Amino acid sequence: MIGHIEAINIRRSIRNYSKEKLDSNLIEKINALLSTPKIGPFDNRPRFVLIEKPKAREQEKVRLGTYGFIDNAAYFIGGCIEKSAFSEVDYGYSLQRIIIELTRLGLGTCWLGGSFRRKDYRKLLNTQKNEIIPCITPVGYKSTKKSRRERLGLVFSDGSLRKDFNTFFFENNFETPIIFNPEDNYHKALEAVRKAPSAMNKQPWRVLKIEDKYHFYLKRDSIVGTTKASDLQKVDMGIALANFKLALEELNVQGKWHIADPNIGNLEYIITWIS
Repeated sequence: MIGHIEAINIRRSIRNYSKEKLDSNLIEKINALLSTPKIGPFDNRPRFVLIEKPKAREQEKVRLGTYGFIDNAAYFIGGCIEKSAFSEVDYGYSLQRIIIELTRLGLGTCWLGGSFRRKDYRKLLNTQKNEIIPCITPVGYKSTKKSRRERLGLVFSDGSLRKDFNTFFFENNFETPIIFNPEDNYHKALEAVRKAPSAMNKQPWRVLKIEDKYHFYLKRDSIVGTTKASDLQKVDMGIALANFKLALEELNVQGKWHIADPNIGNLEYIITWIS
């Protein structure tokens, strides 16, 4: 099986799925992955379930619509989390770790934050009043054909229009970019952050290195913004944090998450990694 860094590099958003069913052994692996307790950097604990669309339609009378964004998906992973200041960060962090494991299993996924009917998932997940469903993902085998939206040129491929490494990562201040060194393990982990998917490909993460600390910031974009349902850019930050941590785990680099805001600049501070 491929490693986490390779999975981060090759993973793409799949919008058109093969009609091939997942076999029982694979479904068992996915359910085991989802049932393992998930804890984010802020100690929030989301929960996730695998939903088979035909069964949901038959048994629960829900359609699981995606407004034309996804074709032929028979399986979805939905999740929920208790709402708090950083719950979306922990949700994005946890679901991205799941998605990378699914990539390692040869399965396709696609982050969906605003293009699905939440009321159907609330019923299937039995969400409580204080719980939210920030995002979901279809899961399955990629079709050889492009989705309708891809054929119409309405989506970019993952990795398109990615900004350069020195756009995101800085040392001591936000005027001094870090120059990528392919031999540096932390630079490899930051490159995994750069490869992270994000809503509307806004890539809102910024990282400031000061001594042995890597401070993560959110650069807000008014177009993405926040909705009543979820703060998608905090989900994006969770995805970036997950890629960073997965890369460090593979490289056997030790450290921990910590709150240590250096109060530099005017970006939205999220969290710090201490090496």
